[in-house]
Amino acid sequence: MADVEKILDRKYQMTDGGQICNIRSLYTEFSPNVDIEALKKTTFFEAVERMMEPVLDVPDERSPEVMAYWAKRGMVKEFHGYDNPMSWDEYEKKTGYRWDAEKFNLKQNENKIWTSFVPVSAFKPENAGRKYPLVFALHGACNNIFLVEGWGFVEEAAKREWIVIIPSLELDDILEEILEEAKKLYPVDESRVYAGGFSYGGWASNRLGNQRPDMFAAVGPCGSAIDDGFIKGYSDDREPLPPFDGKPRGLELGVCMPVINIYGEHDGGRLPFYNFKGKPFHLMRMETAADLVEGLNSWAKVNRAPEVNIDDVLALRDRTDISQAERELGLPAGKNCVLDSFVSDGVQYHTADLISEDGVARVRIVAEMNIPHWPTPVMVPMMYEFFSHFSRDPVTKESIYTA
Repeated sequence: MADVEKILDRKYQMTDGGQICNIRSLYTEFSPNVDIEALKKTTFFEAVERMMEPVLDVPDERSPEVMAYWAKRGMVKEFHGYDNPMSWDEYEKKTGYRWDAEKFNLKQNENKIWTSFVPVSAFKPENAGRKYPLVFALHGACNNIFLVEGWGFVEEAAKREWIVIIPSLELDDILEEILEEAKKLYPVDESRVYAGGFSYGGWASNRLGNQRPDMFAAVGPCGSAIDDGFIKGYSDDREPLPPFDGKPRGLELGVCMPVINIYGEHDGGRLPFYNFKGKPFHLMRMETAADLVEGLNSWAKVNRAPEVNIDDVLALRDRTDISQAERELGLPAGKNCVLDSFVSDGVQYHTADLISEDGVARVRIVAEMNIPHWPTPVMVPMMYEFFSHFSRDPVTKESIYTA
């Protein structure tokens, strides 16, 4: 039996500025509504420790221990962009947008930094011609990019032999530059490029899915609600946050943009949908249950799925004949909204799939019960499994589903 208290006391670097936290604070100080005692009775924290192992006890991201950790798992870790300055003067001239770099002093945003993780097999002569799916794994607000190595993105990619890139800047045009560089260095399958992230990285993934269906085959916004990405009037600019008109480009191009959204019960008060209290949170403007449903329906439209009726959602509040998944997720089960439940490491998960007109689930919502604003060990495996079914035609940009 693992020493849970010892696991909870293990430390990691939370921010680019050097803030040190321990695992315990994620489930107590930062999220007092979590029943941590219930989690202690399961294998959940053992799984969290395994997920976060590369970043625990604050090793340096270039330390021999970290490099050996990934090498043992068949991944070559390389560093890029440290000599490629990000000029906000030039960016403003080109786009009209400027971020106040001096105000927030995030060192990793001073250059177009990115860390790559590439399967060893990609460098072997016998694999010449083989192409590898690529995931952009996006960090949270002010989080150092090293922290993302403890969120499961690279570990799961190692099992699947996928490439992972963790960038410091999450703007779509910067990511496009990085992708072009990566394609020169590594055998990237350009039909299978994905973006997923957590917290601010979840917001960024949501935004990218709305902006760039031409670039990504699917996106995985986690720890953040989903909507059309419109942010007019939002004031939290700790990370670069250019304006967006809220018009999903998938609708303009006439192509689907698959999305999986995963978040915890104690993360923003979103669960169940019908009980949303109207408190704005993070990078979203949502204030009512209707706003949450409207955001979900924006993605339903893009993916040619029937929209969820807000009246049906609100009606669940007083019903006694519904399933546990309907009650805790707050979405009505039906022909076009298929609900399911499972347990992993003692944690209950509920999923809701919105079914597109061709019978494919291209919008998936996952609720993690008794979980705070932090990745779970099954978050990325669920995300990657969803991703694995989708690719995008590099020429026509049409979304392709493979069973």
